Order: sequence, then structure tokens, then C-alpha cells
Amino acid sequence: EGCKAFFKRSIQGHNDYICPATNQCTIDKNRRKSCQACRLRKCYEVGVMKCGARRERCGYRSSRHRRTTQISDGSARLMGVRGHAQRHTRAPLHLSLSHPAPRVPEENGFSGLSPEQLVHFILEAEPPQIYLKHQMKKPYTESTVMISLTQLADKELVLMISWAKKIPGFVELSLAHQVHLLECCWLEVLMLGLMWRSIDHPGKLIFSPDLKLNREEGSCVEGIMEIFDMLLAT
Repeated sequence: EGCKAFFKRSIQGHNDYICPATNQCTIDKNRRKSCQACRLRKCYEVGVMKCGARRERCGYRSSRHRRTTQISDGSARLMGVRGHAQRHTRAPLHLSLSHPAPRVPEENGFSGLSPEQLVHFILEAEPPQIYLKHQMKKPYTESTVMISLTQLADKELVLMISWAKKIPGFVELSLAHQVHLLECCWLEVLMLGLMWRSIDHPGKLIFSPDLKLNREEGSCVEGIMEIFDMLLAT
């Protein structure tokens, strides 16, 4: 209960905790108060969710969640990251974001940029294309497809962190907010990338230049039809 109260206070306030050491303090029952930054990191790593601490906001999200659960579940399975990448996005996120770029002072920050300059920065942040770099044997099975999608998702998640840190204003947020944003939207970012790559290829999902699946090839993966249908609706 003490940790829940700490987490609630941390996310409701504007606390920007800084670890005096290396962001790797041991947090247990006896030493949980030794470092607030690492204590908050531990909360995220064990899966404490902001919605659980601020239930007053959950009602708004519940109806949206019901509408999107089927597609989201299918999307996560299709991306090959349902369990693997959810674990992958916790500890690695903190390791990659624990030493963010220095904050830009407001008077010299991105708030004074023109729309054209903002677009330029966003385009410059675009991550490079990723490749599977091996040919899957046919006929495809759920196992072989999922292994390949997981490998691609791992690469995309690493690039996503670098991409986010180049987006104007992102590194001006606290570390906790940076981590929370990425943990909340990584699947949506992956799906938007998939849709963008596939939009000019009717009937196919373009996961990478060397991994393209049509409906028949992808039907071995549970949830893939929801993604095809979603693309058709856009």
C-alpha cells in the first residue's frame, strides 16, 4: 500500500526525481525509501499502471478500450510482441532514457520554432528502414512468422527510443513521463508504421522490405485478419 501511495503521489505531481547514483539502486522492502527515482522506476518495471492509481480517469478510457480490444489484441499478436516486447519495453527503456539529452531552456527551446522548422526536425528524426535479413521458408507457419515478427519488433523498439528523443520537446519531459509515454503508445507507433508502409500495397502487410505478407500467407497468425480489415477501412 505504501508503494501505491508513493506511485500515486509521483504521477499526480510534477516530480522529476533524479538518482544520485547510476539509476540502478536496489529497491526492496527495507530500502525502498533510499532513492525516489529508482523507486519510481521499479514501479514501472513491475507493471504498476497510472490508470490503477488514478481510477477517476479510467472510466473515460474503458469505453474506448472495449471498442479497440479486439484490434489491439490482434495487433499485438501480429506484431509478435504481446509478451516479449512488453517485457522488452520496461528495463531497456529506462536504460536507454536514463541519460537523456540536456533539457533545452524554454527561451531557446522548440517553442520558438516555426511550423516549417518543426516539420524539418520531425522528418530528420525518421528512423531508417529495418530488414529481417533472412528468407522465411514456405509454407509459413505461425511459429516461423511470429519469430520473424518478434525480431523485427525488437529492432523497431530500439529505433523508437532514438526516434522519440529526436522529436521536438520530448527530452524536455521528465524521465518518468518519457518512459510512460513510450510504454503507453509503443504498439500504436508500430501499427502506424505498418499501416503507412502497407497503404500503397493493397492486400499486403509490409513489415519490412524483405517481409511482405498477403492475407493467405498471414492467415496462419491469429489476429492478422483484424489488421487487414483495419487497413481496408482506412
